[in-house]
Amino acid sequence: ERDAGEEVVLVVEGAAQGVESVPGVRVESASGSGDDLIVELAAAHADRPCTVVTADRALRERVRAYGVTCAGPRTVRPA
Repeated sequence: ERDAGEEVVLVVEGAAQGVESVPGVRVESASGSGDDLIVELAAAHADRPCTVVTADRALRERVRAYGVTCAGPRTVRPA
């Protein structure tokens, strides 16, 4: 269960661009690399707790530089 103050942001790229936000989830369309936008958002939120959900090890390393917590996809959708 999420904390009422938490914000969920879904970063999409390529064919997924244009996906609409829904209540509780803000969608950000990357004009280039989705990973680069995730890092940019993590850097912008370095002053507060932030968790990035990804299976991409390289992306995990990039965002951890900003104090981000990382989790795998199974944390939001069990196998």
